[in-house]
Amino acid sequence: MASGEFQVMKVPAEQLAGILHGQVVDPGAQPTNVVHRDEGWTVDVSWEVTGELIDWLAGRWQLEIIAGLVGGGETRHPSPPVEMTFTPGSGRYTASIPMRGQLTAGLYDLVVNLTTRTAAGTAGALGGFVVISRITVRD
Repeated sequence: MASGEFQVMKVPAEQLAGILHGQVVDPGAQPTNVVHRDEGWTVDVSWEVTGELIDWLAGRWQLEIIAGLVGGGETRHPSPPVEMTFTPGSGRYTASIPMRGQLTAGLYDLVVNLTTRTAAGTAGALGGFVVISRITVRD
């Protein structure tokens, strides 16, 4: 499982910090780096926000997978991104992004991209990314 820290913060880490994890999972729920295009594989993501300010967060998370085809081309899944509302009192979140049939056969670099929208609907200042792995998609 790949991990990354939150990248955009405007407060000290003791007040608000986060960590993000992501992995490719085959239809049998096992981590993998080789998938078949038309099988039910997913990208499983979990993240945790800690600190004194988690009860003050308002807005929505936006989660997407960026798939960069080695040799050229990039796609984002799903479109639009998955949205989840902040949960007051809890800083733990999980999501599973279904990827069946989303990518053609090839070699890809996968990145989990997590951003936020404020309660007013503008771009938030909290988020992060994690490079999962290079995966092979087969027909």
